[in-house]
Amino acid sequence: MLSLRTALCQSENLGGAFARYRRYRGLWTPNSPMFTVASAPVVPMLRLADELRTGRYRPMPPHVMSVAKANGDRRELRVFAIRDRVAQRALLQVLQARTDSEMSPCSYGYRPGRSVAGALARIRSFLDQGLSWVVDADVERCFDSIPRGPLLEEVTRRLHTPEAAELVAQCLGWESSEERNKVGIPQGAVLAPWLCNVYLWQLDDAMHAEDAAMVRFADDFVLLSGVRPRAEALLQRCAEVIEQMRLRLHPVKTAIIDTARPFRFLGQWLITTPLLLRGPATDGGTCP
Repeated sequence: MLSLRTALCQSENLGGAFARYRRYRGLWTPNSPMFTVASAPVVPMLRLADELRTGRYRPMPPHVMSVAKANGDRRELRVFAIRDRVAQRALLQVLQARTDSEMSPCSYGYRPGRSVAGALARIRSFLDQGLSWVVDADVERCFDSIPRGPLLEEVTRRLHTPEAAELVAQCLGWESSEERNKVGIPQGAVLAPWLCNVYLWQLDDAMHAEDAAMVRFADDFVLLSGVRPRAEALLQRCAEVIEQMRLRLHPVKTAIIDTARPFRFLGQWLITTPLLLRGPATDGGTCP
C-alpha cells in the first residue's frame, strides 16, 4: 500500500480535489484570484504537489467569520484559501478511504453514502422494536472543545501510522507544540467533520461494548432502550466516557425521553408507533 504522503500527492487525488473548487470564486492565495488559477492550473498545482511531497507546505491563516446560530449564540467559522481547501480535500480523500469501512455503523454524519435520512430510518427501526426510551444527547461545543493532542493520537491509532497525524497537523497549521496543545477543531476546515468522527469513534466503541442501540450524527446522538432504568444507566456510562475524552454533555440539550410523545432529532419529529407502546421491552439492540 502506498504511503499516505505518496497517495496524497498522486495527480489523480490532487486533481480530483482541485475539480471540486475549480469554479469557486475567491482567492487561491492572497495575490492569486481563483479564476486565473482555474484557467491555467498546471503550475500552481505542481507547486502545491511539490510542497506537500517535500513537507514544505504551510497553510495560510484562515479568515475568521462570526455567524449567528438558531439559538442566538454565535459560531466562529474559519474560511481557508482555496489552495488550502484543495490540500485538505486531497488529504481527506486519502484518510477517509482508509478509515470509513472500519467506523461504527451507528455513525451517520459526514460519511460517504450516509445521510440524515439513513440515521432517521435507523432510529425508527429501533422504535419499531419497542425501544421507546431515548437518551437524546448533545456534546457541548464539540468542535471547539476537542483537545488537539489526544485527537492527533486517535488519528495515529486509527490509521496505524504517525504519518497521518503529521499530515493533519501540517494541513491545519498545528505543527508547533503550542498549536498541538490547544483545544478545538476549526469549523470551516474541510477536515473538521472527519476529525470529529475520528475523535467520537471512542464513544461509539464504548457504547457498542455496552450493547447499546445508538445512532450518532457528528456530535448529536441518541441511545435507545426498552426501559427507563437501562436508559439512565446508558446516560451515566456515556457521561463517564465523554468526560474521559475531556468533553462534556450539554446540560440542557441532553435528556431521557419517553417516546410516547414526539421528540425532535436532526430536524424531524419521531414517536413510537402507538401499537408498540409499552410492548415487550428489550435491553439490547446494538447496531449491526
